[in-house]
Amino acid sequence: MSTASRTRLRQPGLIVYLSGLGTSALVLWLVHYLNESHDFNIMGWYANGILPIGALAVGVASGLGYAIASRVLQVKLSRAFVLGMLTTAVADYVAAQYLTYTHILEQRHIAAEQWGFTDYIRQICEGMAFKKHDGNGVGSPLGMWGYLFKLLEVGGYALGAMVPSATVFGMPYCKKCQKYLKTHRTGHIHSPEAWSTVKKLAKKDRLAALQRAAVALNTRATQIAGQIAAAPWAETEAAVAALDAAPRKDAAARIMFTLKKCPGCEAHHLKLTLHTYSAGKRAAASNVATLDKTEAGT
Repeated sequence: MSTASRTRLRQPGLIVYLSGLGTSALVLWLVHYLNESHDFNIMGWYANGILPIGALAVGVASGLGYAIASRVLQVKLSRAFVLGMLTTAVADYVAAQYLTYTHILEQRHIAAEQWGFTDYIRQICEGMAFKKHDGNGVGSPLGMWGYLFKLLEVGGYALGAMVPSATVFGMPYCKKCQKYLKTHRTGHIHSPEAWSTVKKLAKKDRLAALQRAAVALNTRATQIAGQIAAAPWAETEAAVAALDAAPRKDAAARIMFTLKKCPGCEAHHLKLTLHTYSAGKRAAASNVATLDKTEAGT
């Protein structure tokens, strides 16, 4: 049994949790302030009439505290913790709505017995209306459809809150030292084809040229990765150091080798990413291979 497997990982603690709650409270307060003071409801932004992009963006901002705290404190978030943030995010949203409700009661001098929280929820759902495309006022209340859009809003917020932590969750981590790996070196291999030449070709010929370049690079990169798949840290570093140190801007395609290393031992992680272009001349990137050798320092 390796040292890493015997090491008990530190669990996300109170500081991480409170950091997430802090950013959530701050962001939701800011949303409420903008809505009340400037009639600016970012949570009401929808793309294509149904995608709650505003709520998603607010959720991402709210979840930053969890991710930043876990990264700074070198605490590996568990999958259960990230998924548990769904429940926390929904609870945060409901709490923010309740605080808004109590604020309205106080502002209008209404007793809770006269206008309950469920009455408030019904009003904000059934009374929900979108602004008209011409900017002149708002449309008719959505009625029962408002509940659907509020559910989309809550769902977008909850999913958005998971995004920062999910990103940190996917970062290479040394279980022995309980530290996130840091980028140590990058290297590149390039296709001989120049993008300035390839992009002048007809679309069909351009696509064929890009595919040939990508296949040739993938073959070469796979060979390099195979040679160092079981190699120790020193050999892996030497192999990446032997590659081109900087990207060649005019290459039609290139593969970037990103080598990350644990600050405390020789555990390392190598990711190979293909950078090329689409037939429509847009930059594109895709993963080629990953060598996870975070047990190497044990």
